[in-house]
Amino acid sequence: MQEDAHTLGEVVVTTQKRRQTSIEIPVSVSALTGNSLEHLNMKQLDEMSAFVPGLQVQLQSPNNPGYVIRGVTSDGGESYSQPRISVFMDGVSISRTQASVVELYDMERVEVVKGPQGTLFGRSAEIGAMHLLRNKPVNRLNGEIKLNYGMHNQRGAEGFLNTPVSEKNSQPLSFQL
Repeated sequence: MQEDAHTLGEVVVTTQKRRQTSIEIPVSVSALTGNSLEHLNMKQLDEMSAFVPGLQVQLQSPNNPGYVIRGVTSDGGESYSQPRISVFMDGVSISRTQASVVELYDMERVEVVKGPQGTLFGRSAEIGAMHLLRNKPVNRLNGEIKLNYGMHNQRGAEGFLNTPVSEKNSQPLSFQL
C-alpha cells in the first residue's frame, strides 16, 4: 500500500497590519483562502458560519446581517450606534451593518479575529473583526468566466477581467450574476 501524505499549507494573514503566519499571531484568528471559498462553493457571508468556529452570520433582511462571535452579538442596527464587530474590506471599514453585506467572489482570503481588537481595528471591535481581502489586480491581461446551471433551472455566472492600462496600472473588473 502506498501512503498518501497531505501537508497543510501555511496561512499568511495581515490581522496585525503586517504579513505573518497564523501561528505567529497571539490572538485567535480563522482564515479562509480564496481557493477554500471557491472549493466550498461559498457565495455569501452566512455560509461561512459552518466553517469558522465561533462565528455566526445571520442574514436578517436583504441588507442587514447580524454578526455573532463567540456567542456575543452585534445586533444594534441603528445608524447612530457603533457596532461591536468591525467588518473591513481591503483595510477600509464597512462596519455599519447595512453596508456590510458582501458577496464572496474574487476573494484572496477572509480573516475572522475573535476577542477584543480595539488596538488594531478601533473601538468598534469589542467582540472581534472580519477582514475581507479581494484579489489584487495584476499587470497582465487575464480573465475567467464560470457558468453554472443547477436544479429548478437555476443559472449563474461569475468572472473577472484584468486589463493593463499602463506599465504600473491595471483595471480589474469582476462580476457575479
